[in-house]
Amino acid sequence: MNILLPQASAPKSSPQSPIVRTFEALFVPARALAAIVVICFCAAGCSSKKSPEASAPESVKVRFFTEDEGIIWSEESKRLFGVELVEVKQRPATRQVQKPAQVYGAAAESAPAKAMLHVTAVEAHGLHPGLSVALRQADGSVCNGTLVKLDSQTLPVLGQIEVLIEFPDPLHRCPAGTFVTGTFTGPTEQPIFVVPESALLATADGTFLYKLNGTHLRRTRVKVGTRCDGVVEIADGLLTGDSVAAKGIENMWLVELNAFKAGDACCPVARNSP
Repeated sequence: MNILLPQASAPKSSPQSPIVRTFEALFVPARALAAIVVICFCAAGCSSKKSPEASAPESVKVRFFTEDEGIIWSEESKRLFGVELVEVKQRPATRQVQKPAQVYGAAAESAPAKAMLHVTAVEAHGLHPGLSVALRQADGSVCNGTLVKLDSQTLPVLGQIEVLIEFPDPLHRCPAGTFVTGTFTGPTEQPIFVVPESALLATADGTFLYKLNGTHLRRTRVKVGTRCDGVVEIADGLLTGDSVAAKGIENMWLVELNAFKAGDACCPVARNSP
């Protein structure tokens, strides 16, 4: 006896709605586009070429100052700080001492006017009775006077030497109490050390120069003498053959101040590419 079993009929696919067909039409291209984007991103990341921004030099900090030795002297510090060195030499120089003077005695019929000014012990070198002095008055006129006396008794009390001057004043333009400017000019007795005025660093602690010591520029205290024509006499602190910085003084001083105040004596410098 044959038993006939009912055959399972194949499932009929239900017709898709227009909305479903539209979603599939949009979704398939979107997946393809995402794949293309991923491939392009990977290709760009694996490329060995670097963008101009990536190849730009990095900025690093280079230390230019040590408390024991001073400012490091190198081509880099020379360029950054604008430092220029000059060699110190002894040479004859025109010596000029210029000081304010006060008239303490007005001129009389045949007597000259009398004025007084003060100089330091260093400035007094080369001054002597009989030396001519140019006196500039408030109106700009200039007359010649004569140094009549140097009184060093004021040195222990005032730290300066008193200088007495006499000058003619026939028109009586300088009554007692008037201030004039006295200028002594003459050659130095011996060769002196001179440096440009731009080399000096004047601080609350004194006057300094940046002197080359091996591979460093060390701030060195000096004693300043007279000034004339843009140069300054250094009475103490230098030797023949020393080299000092004539430019870039303020920049180096700022590096020192930054080290002491902020604890960082570094400057940003472009890193050299390998």
